[in-house]
Amino acid sequence: MQAKSDGHSVIVFPDLLGGWYFVEIDGKAVYRFGPFESYKIVSDLVPVLFPEVPKLEILEPTEFDDDALMILGNGERVAETSRE
Repeated sequence: MQAKSDGHSVIVFPDLLGGWYFVEIDGKAVYRFGPFESYKIVSDLVPVLFPEVPKLEILEPTEFDDDALMILGNGERVAETSRE
């Protein structure tokens, strides 16, 4: 089953060089913000900018392309709907 591509979610993750990012998934669009110097900066920004948007945090450093981020964002929305 394929998750819906519309909706809204945020993903927080570090890159392989130590920078932190947050990515907004909005419908079929992926918006990347960062790199930021620390997790604290990102964790302070995200709740202010996206107070009611489902958030997924990935703590292992990695590189994601837009397709992988879209899949993760859609999965987080489905999980959030299931929890409600």
